[in-house]
Amino acid sequence: MKAVRLFAVLLCGAASLAVFSGCETQRSACEREKRLTERMDEMQMDLDSKLMGVGAEMANFRNNPPVVVQQMPIATEVPVMTAAPTPIESIAIEDDYALATKREQLEALARANRDYEFNTPAPRRSSSTSGNRIRVPVPARTVQAALKEAGFYNGAIDGKIGRQSIDAITAFQRREGITADGIVGRTTWGRLQAYVPAGMSTTRLK
Repeated sequence: MKAVRLFAVLLCGAASLAVFSGCETQRSACEREKRLTERMDEMQMDLDSKLMGVGAEMANFRNNPPVVVQQMPIATEVPVMTAAPTPIESIAIEDDYALATKREQLEALARANRDYEFNTPAPRRSSSTSGNRIRVPVPARTVQAALKEAGFYNGAIDGKIGRQSIDAITAFQRREGITADGIVGRTTWGRLQAYVPAGMSTTRLK
């Protein structure tokens, strides 16, 4: 009977130990799972924070794109020469000119060119062209013939409005009391066309 009781006590103790060991094992597993879950939550929060930062930077980049400034080459100012340039060899130089810098050489050339332009008279514009003096669609030959009929022109009827033709136009304008500018405009031609010889064309070919 005692042996049975002893066996029963041992059996109960073994069962209790097994239950206690199982509880401890289950508790350790729960703690490990809890720590793992907390670690995963921390990692997820850190990842979300980084993604939010990247999204904010991308939005700022779209709203404020960087401005790329390209440096343009600096143009070197070159003196503009409207007349024939003077060769640099023709410039009077001193004995120590060989020691002058390139800039001094260019300045000397520019000064010489300005002196050349200043001392060279501007070309006179020819006033003998018909287009500058006859402002109506009438041939120059007809104008000369009308001036000759009016007694103001004795030159050749060649269609070239030269000094003699201009003087005749001016004299005719003075007699008619209109502006004496030597130009055949509408007013002058309105007075002069009465002297056009019969058979002469009053229409200028374009």
